Amino acid sequence: MNAAGVAVLIAALVAGTGRTSTLDDAVHVPGAQNPTTAAAHARSSPAASGPAHRASMSPRPAANAREAKPKPASGTQVAVRILSKHRPARLRLEGPRSLEVVASGNTLIVEGRPRPSALRLDAGRWHARGRGFDRRYEAALSLEARDGELLVVATFSLEDYVAAVTASETEVDTPFEALRAQAITARSYVLASGKRHDEARACDLTHCQVLRGEGFARHLRRARDAARSTEGTVLRLRGGAIALTPFHASCGGHTAEPVAVFGAPDLSGAAAVPDRCPASPWRAVVPRALVTSAATEVLGGRAQAEDLLLDRDSSGAVVRIVDRASGRTALGDAFFRALGARAGWDRIRSARFTMTLGGDQALLEGQGHGHGVGLCQAGAALLARQGWTAEQLLAHYFPHALPGKLQDK
Repeated sequence: MNAAGVAVLIAALVAGTGRTSTLDDAVHVPGAQNPTTAAAHARSSPAASGPAHRASMSPRPAANAREAKPKPASGTQVAVRILSKHRPARLRLEGPRSLEVVASGNTLIVEGRPRPSALRLDAGRWHARGRGFDRRYEAALSLEARDGELLVVATFSLEDYVAAVTASETEVDTPFEALRAQAITARSYVLASGKRHDEARACDLTHCQVLRGEGFARHLRRARDAARSTEGTVLRLRGGAIALTPFHASCGGHTAEPVAVFGAPDLSGAAAVPDRCPASPWRAVVPRALVTSAATEVLGGRAQAEDLLLDRDSSGAVVRIVDRASGRTALGDAFFRALGARAGWDRIRSARFTMTLGGDQALLEGQGHGHGVGLCQAGAALLARQGWTAEQLLAHYFPHALPGKLQDK
């Protein structure tokens, strides 16, 4: 198609482009899922996600996680910053006790009375309500005020956390063996990723792993059964460290090479493999200036859209961008995230795309949803319906990792 034809096509598509969304609205996402469901919000962002991703979650641990080999005990707990998207100033809690909590600047107001320190609530079944949300959590809670917002951290037992994430990150009709594979993947990821936030190990967005609280009861029961049936099982790299296992909504037919997407060293145990996942095609028209802005950010210097060279791996994912004018390079995953942050994660769904410039617009055509590394949720669901077990699914998506128990050395 020549430039004039591209311009005509872009003009025809502009009217059909979607709204701009934030990372939190998209897919996840650390994580961040299938684009037809809420789970799709988890895996198309930073690592994800997102977060995510998602957008989706990427396997980048805390600074000291590469050196440490977590050896958690059976009583491991996971502290998660919750309600991150909503950033509430006022919260009504019902559970072992009922109370209203308000943030006034950096002062916590509990039932109308200022409190000089953080509020800590014992583990229980808590119902949290506020503007725009209604969530239930089986956890201990900690609340403090920060700049007029409530910072809420929920501390879960490891297996309760895994069950809640599995329910949040999957569709309600996901086959049980795919749920089991998701549970092992989520458990491995949170244990290997280290502490990703100052106040908690993880957040509830695609940046880490999506956690929406207790939702559809039947799906949560199935997710709990999946977590229980795999309790204590993780994937380990051949050296013994727990694998930092990413996942995403849809690979579009071929997963991506982790080192090409995220850089070395590979901590995931994943590999680029052909998959039976549907193509999940997508198309987006974005301003040319947006492409220029995203490229300038990730390349660390002014860049023009027409000077960009997109380098792809065997899956078709953009793994590197090159500015032909300056010779600067950047990871394709970073470019994908920068584009998604500007145009909306529901529009820039994956790093597996082509880009054609026409006039002051750019046409992006791609496949899949998310970063494409590790467990493909759409593909895993399809294979599970064809009789694959969780163990077979994990061996397919993470061929360089082996299942083991937390207590294993």
